[in-house]
Amino acid sequence: MSPQDRRRFPRGRATWPAVVESTDGRVVSGEVVNVSLSGMQLRTDSDAAEGSDVTLRVTLPGQAGRIEVTARVIRRERGGLSIAFLKLSDVDVQRVAPFVAPGDIRRGSPRVPVTLPIVIEGGSAGTAQGVTVDLSASGSRVITDKTLVPGDVVVLELPASGNAAALRLPAVVWEAYVGGAVLVFANLDQPEFLRLRQYVQHCREHGPQPTSV
Repeated sequence: MSPQDRRRFPRGRATWPAVVESTDGRVVSGEVVNVSLSGMQLRTDSDAAEGSDVTLRVTLPGQAGRIEVTARVIRRERGGLSIAFLKLSDVDVQRVAPFVAPGDIRRGSPRVPVTLPIVIEGGSAGTAQGVTVDLSASGSRVITDKTLVPGDVVVLELPASGNAAALRLPAVVWEAYVGGAVLVFANLDQPEFLRLRQYVQHCREHGPQPTSV
C-alpha cells in the first residue's frame, strides 16, 4: 500500500472540519488538528472560555460520518482551543479509534486475553491464518503465519464461540512485525459494533480460552 493510501488512517494528527457551539448559542467553525480518545485540539476563532462547556460537531474522514459530543474547554491557545470530552459513547469511541495512537485505543477499550483461531483476508500479504492474543471492541493483537503490511485494510474473521456468532470485521493493520500484528477495527456500523461488544463480553465471561472453540 502506498504512503498516500496509509494517510487515510493518520495517527493522532488530523485536518477535520469542526463546529464549536458555546453555551450562549454562538456557533464558530474550525478544524481539528490533533485527536485522542480523551479530547481534541482545535484551530478555531471561538471565544469559548476556559472551563466552559461546548458542543462539538466533527466530520470524520471517509465514510466514518460525523460525531457530536459535549466537551469542556481545558485550555485556550493562540488561534485555538484544547478540549476534553465529557462523554464519548462506545459507538463514537469505536469510530474515532482508527485515527488515534495505539496507546489511546488500548486505554479506551479494555483488552480481553483470549485465544481464538482467525483468518485475515484482503491484505497485501494474502490470506493469513493465526490466533488472537487479545481482543477488544476497538481491535485485536494477533499471531499470524504471514507478516502483514501496516496500513492495509483487511477483514478479520472471528469464529463462533458459545452463544456468540462468527464475525467478519473490517480492520486496519496498525502495527506489524514478524509473527504478528495489531489490528484496529474501522468503519463498523452500529449493529455490527454492538455484536462485537457482545462477543468481547462473552470472551471475558468465559475465560481466556473458550471451550466452544
